[in-house]
Amino acid sequence: MAPSSESPSTQPPSSHPRGRISRAADILPTPLSSQRRYAAYVRGRARFWDAFSHGYYARLNTPGTDLECGFYALILSARWQFPEGVRVPTLKELRGVWREEFGGEGGWLRADEVAAVFNRWGSRYLSGVGGAEGGSWRCQMGWVTDGGVEGDEFGWPVMMNTPDVETGEVGEDILRVWVWNDGLSLAGGVGHFEGARGLTGEEREGVMKVEGEEREAGEQNG
Repeated sequence: MAPSSESPSTQPPSSHPRGRISRAADILPTPLSSQRRYAAYVRGRARFWDAFSHGYYARLNTPGTDLECGFYALILSARWQFPEGVRVPTLKELRGVWREEFGGEGGWLRADEVAAVFNRWGSRYLSGVGGAEGGSWRCQMGWVTDGGVEGDEFGWPVMMNTPDVETGEVGEDILRVWVWNDGLSLAGGVGHFEGARGLTGEEREGVMKVEGEEREAGEQNG
């Protein structure tokens, strides 16, 4: 079922929708890394782990209606990740920002375009709301993919709208939302977007149990 496009919710739903549990790939911080965007990845990793315990999250299905899965993912994620009392964007609002400020027509947005719409939505609809001393939030979107093979960038959380990967996030009042992408955005394409939420206590216990069993089996086989 698609999220409501008319009435923004300020409270997370009382029940947890079924989601597929995934985990972001961890990054070993080292100044010797040769990755060109390594500093951004390290900062993204820290922020993702702040939002999702141990990097675990549940993916929330989005429809492909009108090729606007990026907008639906933003809305679903915002419902679960926004602080209490902060209004959630509506589909109508996101469409309006995309059309009026970027000249966009229809869907099929890349990750950078979805992030830019979210950023401008915040400037338009959250001006003077939140932030320090009555200031405004700076809306920032991040995305994550399923992990690939060891050493590649798949599974690493990526933050968008980051002016300075070293210091840009320090002391700023950022309203951050994470979504899932199937990996095509990393290759410069579009791909499919889904929402993301943290795990319930029951889900977390299940994950920890499986991890413990795998660790124990590894020690026995080692």
